[in-house]
Amino acid sequence: MAPIDIAILLIVAVAFIAVCVRIKRRGTCADCSEGAECSGHCSASCGDSCPACKGVDEVAARLGRGVR
Repeated sequence: MAPIDIAILLIVAVAFIAVCVRIKRRGTCADCSEGAECSGHCSASCGDSCPACKGVDEVAARLGRGVR
């Protein structure tokens, strides 16, 4: 293998490990769907895309916005 190949593989491996560590520490918004309520680890910006953080009526209103 050329040194550039090793460097690229190393960068990809470090990025993958960083993502795994972040998910292990903070969780993901997908974790909310397993429980009855949000555990509070979702950020405010992610709350808009996390249906588990909202009620059914709020999700339906957001999806129906702009539909005639």
